[in-house]
Amino acid sequence: MQPLSTAARLSAGPVAAMIAINAAEVAIVIAYLGGSVGEGAALAAHGAALLVFAARRKVFADDLTLYVIALLLTASTGPVGAAATLVLYLVLARIPVSEHELESWYRQISGVGEANPAVALHAQILDGRARRPSRRSIEHFPSVLEGGLGQQQALLGLIGLAYHPDYRPLLGQALRSTEPSIRVHAAAVSVKLRARARLEFQKTRAEGRRPATATALVAQAADLARLANGGFLDEADARSARESAASLCEEALAASPGHRGATAQLCALLAELGRWDEVLARAATVAYRRGDILAEAVAESLMQLGRTQDLHDLLVRPADPIPGGRHALPV
Repeated sequence: MQPLSTAARLSAGPVAAMIAINAAEVAIVIAYLGGSVGEGAALAAHGAALLVFAARRKVFADDLTLYVIALLLTASTGPVGAAATLVLYLVLARIPVSEHELESWYRQISGVGEANPAVALHAQILDGRARRPSRRSIEHFPSVLEGGLGQQQALLGLIGLAYHPDYRPLLGQALRSTEPSIRVHAAAVSVKLRARARLEFQKTRAEGRRPATATALVAQAADLARLANGGFLDEADARSARESAASLCEEALAASPGHRGATAQLCALLAELGRWDEVLARAATVAYRRGDILAEAVAESLMQLGRTQDLHDLLVRPADPIPGGRHALPV
């Protein structure tokens, strides 16, 4: 069965069929009340009228719901049901009902929750469970720290849950805030992150296990480098973490010579340790992609060593191209 059509239009077929059965039912009732026919004959005529109406099912092809309602009401109440169905059809033809209203009504009577996303969002906004869409520009973390107290506290909570080394300046900004509660909150986050970094570093050192593959060695080295660059280890521990990470990268290169990931990570660590000549010696054996950590380590090493011409060649004039958009490093 199809639902009653929205904004239904009058159709001659259904109207004629309902008028005909209504007239037949009225005639049967009048004949029975006037004594022209008996009870059995009236019931037989009523059944015959229903069979004739049922045979005209095709005229209701656009809306079978109306056909079923007319058949059931006429069968149970006679001319009253036929007349009521005709009136219902005429009313629906003149009063358009939107799809959303009908869909909501069907879902309510069937016990199914609201499925229309727009209606659901509107209800959530009215209930205070969703934000009303606005045209306000997206705020960046530094600007949030200059905004309302609630936003600043929410940002510090986010930093504490998902810390990244790039958030270190934001914590410094919060620690210098003019709002005492923000300074206290930032200090608590810093203490928490420092304790977490210290515990993770001690756990890594206590394990003392070496992964079996070069890729796993590089991944462990990256974790140590992340701890060292996080800003929450003491200077001695940070240096120890970088040296341990560099050793892991060297083991990875011993197991898999030419491993680009190990070389790039090793050069970045050597640059952080101030071993500039070793960076250039290691980087000369591989190719680089402009802007990756290997190129950054080489550029920093060239700056520290005062090799301005080589630095210019690296940043401005690409060296011999290598397939895949890579370039050789200056030696």
